[in-house]
Amino acid sequence: MLKPQDIVILLKVHCLNSQWTYAELAKSLKTSSSVVHDALQRCEECHLYSAKKRTVLKGALEEFLVHGLKYVFSAKAGSLVRGIPTAHSAEPLKRLLVVSNDSAFVWASPRGKIKGLAIKPLYRSVPEVVEDDMRFYEMLCLVDSLRIGKIREQELAALELKKRLYE
Repeated sequence: MLKPQDIVILLKVHCLNSQWTYAELAKSLKTSSSVVHDALQRCEECHLYSAKKRTVLKGALEEFLVHGLKYVFSAKAGSLVRGIPTAHSAEPLKRLLVVSNDSAFVWASPRGKIKGLAIKPLYRSVPEVVEDDMRFYEMLCLVDSLRIGKIREQELAALELKKRLYE
């Protein structure tokens, strides 16, 4: 059974291509090597990752993210907090949609620059680790749009995610 952090780890593996070790991956996500190892084993069992090739199975991941993620790891808007923008409140969707600041979504963080409705990230370290990798940050924001967005936002997120998975 997948855990939310498995998706975060898969997306990070995709962003790193094949240039990583368990220790490096764990450090970049502020977690342990055993968490990374267990996550990739679960992903392999679910046919989202190939350990032999050390690659994400992009077609399967895309299908799961677009069609299943919102049912398995749904998100709800919480209280107004300071945080890091996510979903349609961050790039790449922010430039594609006209969105008021009243409907901003954020991951709660003392380092955040805007106030918005809090949504729980897929893994606790996400707000801390996205600063170093813009590609990874954008992918997680697109995933959050799939989790909490309206139909139009989900459609745009699916298109943008597909571009990033196959680039």
